[in-house]
Amino acid sequence: MRICPVVTVTWILLSTALDPAPAAEIRDAVTQYGVTWTFREPVAAGRFVTGDWWVVGPVTIERVTPAPTADRHGSVVNPPAGSTQGYDARIAGFDPSLRAAFPLTLKPGQSLVSTASVETIGQKTPETVRGQYCRGPLRTAVVLTCLEKAPAADAFRPAYVGTWKEPFTALQLRRDVLPRLKAPGTVPEVRRYERDLERIWLDHMRQWVNRQMHPLENMPDYGREITNIVSDVALLLLLEDPQNQRETLLLRYVQKGIDYYGVVQSDNNLWIGNGGHNSGRKWPILFAGLMLRHRGMMHVEATFQEDQQTYHGPGFHGQKALWTIAPDNANRCHEEVDPKTWPTFGDQRGNNGLKAEAYRKLNGPTWVGQALAARLTGMVDHWNHPAFFDYVDRWYRETQSANDFVKSMWTTYRDRADAVGAEVQRKHASRKS
Repeated sequence: MRICPVVTVTWILLSTALDPAPAAEIRDAVTQYGVTWTFREPVAAGRFVTGDWWVVGPVTIERVTPAPTADRHGSVVNPPAGSTQGYDARIAGFDPSLRAAFPLTLKPGQSLVSTASVETIGQKTPETVRGQYCRGPLRTAVVLTCLEKAPAADAFRPAYVGTWKEPFTALQLRRDVLPRLKAPGTVPEVRRYERDLERIWLDHMRQWVNRQMHPLENMPDYGREITNIVSDVALLLLLEDPQNQRETLLLRYVQKGIDYYGVVQSDNNLWIGNGGHNSGRKWPILFAGLMLRHRGMMHVEATFQEDQQTYHGPGFHGQKALWTIAPDNANRCHEEVDPKTWPTFGDQRGNNGLKAEAYRKLNGPTWVGQALAARLTGMVDHWNHPAFFDYVDRWYRETQSANDFVKSMWTTYRDRADAVGAEVQRKHASRKS
């Protein structure tokens, strides 16, 4: 039976996780990316291994700059995932009750996310990241984390969303299990991906309106561009790296996985399959789980677009692994019907088979790298949705469509990917927690 799925001081972070981070300082204010938190009294402050600030608290924040207005430059403590936000009234789901008021006493175990808004939506800033269509009003977002005591020098920042604040350090990373593959030809420049991952990805609202919240200087706003970054970096981190040139990239990628896991601990039904908006959130969590040997991340359960958009069914041309635009869309089963009917298949308002096919082609190239990375690390079973991998195999077999780096990796390693992944899992299991 078929089932159609319905500041003031600049610190340079050292390139290796085992190098000591700068010692804590007593500060009366800290600044990051143009946002300043000023304290009532001097406090001990420092940076996590990926660059974000921590303070030892409780601490009273006298003010934040830029100063919040009634509807812009909002700050939120432990922002909840879901359908509301307190950053800017021009983003859907604005809830002023979420906004922090200053002076504010920040307690240990709390994360303060502060944002800076732009005056006019649509205008780029000098620091706008590549792939930003400038659909939202936020210039940047930064996070200040309050702790009971100074963390280890190589500590990751706890997740900024919700109340799950489990600590991790770079020393825990299982670098030894990475396959360290030989690069097939030219490899993309690492620095541009470091910049892509440098700041927090503000990514905790349900459905496509999430796009409006993505800050111009922090991350792309659309799922296609987000997934391209996730896909490319997923493979870059599996290559030989004798000089540790990708260490910063590794740390920032794992931090994204920690953050995304924190998001799903707050609400696990956000990244619903919908066109091209919500891909790319699952693999960073799984990879962080592998690297940190964290069972919860390695078996994450939540709504992910890649899983909602792939299923096994009776394709019109005999395909078995199929793609669907959205669970409840009228044209969700367009691959099961004759393509000649696509112009009229669906709800007759433009959500027809032709639109679905356009989005299928938009998503396909971005999924190839993360699917291959999951195979090369033996994480297919942990992903726990076979139709996704069957569909990506079908996509590449039929189209050979992906960027040049991903194509070269697929051509070189797809046939032996599962064997490589089995060895990764053997190494991972060989050392006790």
